[in-house]
Amino acid sequence: MPDLATLLLFFAGALALNFTPGPDMAFTAATAASAGRRAGVAAAAGVAAGALIWVCAAAAGLAAALAALDGALWVIQIAGGLYLLWLAATTLRRLDAAPEARGAPGPGPAFIRGVLTNLLNPKVGVFFLAFLPAFTDADAGPVWIQTAVLGAAFALTGGLVLVAVAMGAGAMRSRLANSVRIRRVVNLL
Repeated sequence: MPDLATLLLFFAGALALNFTPGPDMAFTAATAASAGRRAGVAAAAGVAAGALIWVCAAAAGLAAALAALDGALWVIQIAGGLYLLWLAATTLRRLDAAPEARGAPGPGPAFIRGVLTNLLNPKVGVFFLAFLPAFTDADAGPVWIQTAVLGAAFALTGGLVLVAVAMGAGAMRSRLANSVRIRRVVNLL
């Protein structure tokens, strides 16, 4: 494994990404606000499962394969940026939309959509394909094991952050349903 200073830097970057609002967090919060805490936790579990799929792809060498293709990572970053702009534009047009408009109706659909939301989240893809490999050290053992361990730690911390989001949004469920003003603030965030 990498040295302690490198691991601390990795976890600082991972936690910053985990706490940065994005499609995964918005979906989890909307699901918990519309269908309750249980569905929100299922959404968080689905997002974490999607992250584990990214972990497997990164450990299998997808990052190295993309790095070998000139411009492939750049195309992914541009496509991801355009996707985020589209999500932002959609959200800004519907600031007073009820949580039901963005969430899943129950735990089963929430889990499945959580997986898909994570797999299509460009922020997560760039993390696994560009950021995570920078923290591996070929001299410290098999890179695929380091990638798997670091990626699993990221999926776990991200899942825990989203469970906290689900619990908070579930607790605010009635307020979000009854207040256009609060919905606008939450959707804007």
